[in-house]
Amino acid sequence: MRKRTLPALGVAAATAGVVGAALAISPSTAGAAPSGAPHSLSLEVVEKGTAINMVDVAPADSALGDQLIGTGDLIGPGGRKVGTSSFQGISTDAKPRTAELLTFVYDLGDGRITTSGTAKLSATGPVFDEQFAITGGTGKYKNARGQVRVLQETVEQAKVTFDIQL
Repeated sequence: MRKRTLPALGVAAATAGVVGAALAISPSTAGAAPSGAPHSLSLEVVEKGTAINMVDVAPADSALGDQLIGTGDLIGPGGRKVGTSSFQGISTDAKPRTAELLTFVYDLGDGRITTSGTAKLSATGPVFDEQFAITGGTGKYKNARGQVRVLQETVEQAKVTFDIQL
C-alpha cells in the first residue's frame, strides 16, 4: 500500500471574497417553534481543507478502493472559524477515478452532524456538486435529519449548505 501526503492547504480564498459566505442559522418555519417542537435550520459555510492524505491501494493501475482522508475548517461570516470537518472518500470506480463513497463529520461547536452519500467526480468545473443524507448528530443536533449540499469547487474548498430538521 502506498501513502501519499498532500501538504496542508492554506486559506487563500479570503481575498477572493468567498469567505463572505455567511453562517446563516435561521429557522425555516414561520415564527418561533415552541420548545421541543420540530423545527428546521439552514446553515451555510465555506469549508477550507487543512490536511488531505491519499491512500493508494493495490493494484497501482486501479483506483477501486483508493481512499482520500482529510480535515478542514468551516468558515462563517467575516472569515470567522465556526467549526471543523473530517471526511473519508473511497473510490468506487476502477478506471478512471470518477465516483466516490463519502462520509463527512461536521463539528459545529454545539454538536456534530454526520453525513454519507456518493459523488460523481468531474474533470471540468467543480469537483462535484452533490446532496448527502444527514445520518445522525450529537449535542444540539442529536435528532438531526435532512441533507447537506456540498459544492466542492476545488480540492481545497467547498461551499456547504445544511438543511437540518430537528
